[in-house]
Amino acid sequence: MAFGGGTTIGTGHGLGAGIAAVVVIILLLIAMGIVF
Repeated sequence: MAFGGGTTIGTGHGLGAGIAAVVVIILLLIAMGIVF
């Protein structure tokens, strides 16, 4: 879900792509931190 939303929003806006990518990466790191 997060990836799909990030990529669709990112392709629509150049700047949005970078922001979405950073947000997704941060969320993944937080999720991994909680799991591990």
